[in-house]
Amino acid sequence: MDKNNAADAHPSSSNGAVAPPGSLQGSAMHTRRLRERGYRILICLDRSPFSESCLPHALSLAKTFSAGITLVHVMAPHDPAHAQGTDALSWELARQEARVYLEKMQQAAELTLSRPVEIRLEQGRPAERIVSLSRELNADLTVLGSHGEGGGAARDLGGTAAQILAGARNSVFVAHAASPSANIVQPKRILVPLDGSLRTESALPPAARIASACGAELLLVHVVAEPVPNSVLRVGEDLELARQLAQRLELAAKKYLGRLRDQLASEVATVRTLVVRHASERQCLLDLAQNEQVDLIVLSAHGAACDPARAFGGVAVDLLTRSAVPLLALQDLPERDLPRARIGDEALAAPPRGRSAPEGA
Repeated sequence: MDKNNAADAHPSSSNGAVAPPGSLQGSAMHTRRLRERGYRILICLDRSPFSESCLPHALSLAKTFSAGITLVHVMAPHDPAHAQGTDALSWELARQEARVYLEKMQQAAELTLSRPVEIRLEQGRPAERIVSLSRELNADLTVLGSHGEGGGAARDLGGTAAQILAGARNSVFVAHAASPSANIVQPKRILVPLDGSLRTESALPPAARIASACGAELLLVHVVAEPVPNSVLRVGEDLELARQLAQRLELAAKKYLGRLRDQLASEVATVRTLVVRHASERQCLLDLAQNEQVDLIVLSAHGAACDPARAFGGVAVDLLTRSAVPLLALQDLPERDLPRARIGDEALAAPPRGRSAPEGA
C-alpha cells in the first residue's frame, strides 16, 4: 500500500474466487491467470445514496462470478504540516466516521455474500486514487454509481465517474443514480449490442453467465445504419442502392444473430434477437433499453472499428455516459495494448453534456 495515500485499510483472507468463462480480453491465457489469482471487483463508495446505487448490482455480479470484493472510500487529502489543531481533529473525526461507514457496508456485503469482504479507506483525489488502487489490486472490474455526493439529477455522468472512466484500464460497471435500492439486484432482461465482430461477441460469455444465474432473458441486438439523404448521398439512384444494401445487411444480421442464439440455447433459457434499422446506432440502443424495459446492458469496450488509443470506444463511452440503465462495459484489449491514460485526458474522457463521443466503437 502507498503510505502517502492510504488513510486506513482492512485486509481480508483469500476466498478462492473463480474467474468467469470467456475472459474479458478473450484469451485463454488471461482466463487461466484470472482463475489462479481470483476475480476481483472494486466498488467505489462516497457515503452518498447515489454512489450506493451500484452496491446491489456489484454484489449480484460477485455472486455470479464468485468474485472477491473490495470496497473503497476516498477522503480529501490531509496535510499535517499545514493543518491547524482544529483542522487535524476534524479530519481525524471524519476519518473515523468514514471507517465506521465502510465497516457497516462491509458487514452488509459479507452477510449477503457469506464470505469476507475487503475495505480500503484512502485519501487523495477520488478519481486518481480509485484508478491507481484498481491497478494496485489488479482489479478486473471497477463498479461505481453514475453520480456521487453532487447528486444525480442529470442523465450524464458525474465529474468523478467521468474521470474514472477516462483513466480506467479494466472493465467498468456503472449504475445510474436512479437505480432501485435493494440488497441484491437480479436483472430480468439483458441487452447485448453486437456489430458482427469478434470483439463485441466477447461480451456474450459473461452476459450468458449472468443471464443463466439470474434466470434473465438475453436480448441480442444488431443495428443496421439507415441511409439518410445528405449532400453526398442525394441522388435518387444512389439513395436507392444504399437502401437496398441496408436491406441485405438486415437479412444477413438476422441470420447472424440466429446462429448466436442457437449457440447460446444450451446456456440461457430465453434468448431473443432483434435487428433494427436506425440512423443512429447509439440513440437506437438507448431507446431500445427503455422501450424493451432492459435491466442491464452488457457490451465490449470496443467494436469492429477498434481504436486502441482509446480505452473505451465511442459507442461504449456514449452509452456509459447517457444510459439510465446499468451498464457493464467489458475491456477487450489486453493490458499491454491499452493507452497510458491520464485523469482529465480529454481524448478519453466522457463527452461534454449534450455532445456525443466521436463515431466508431
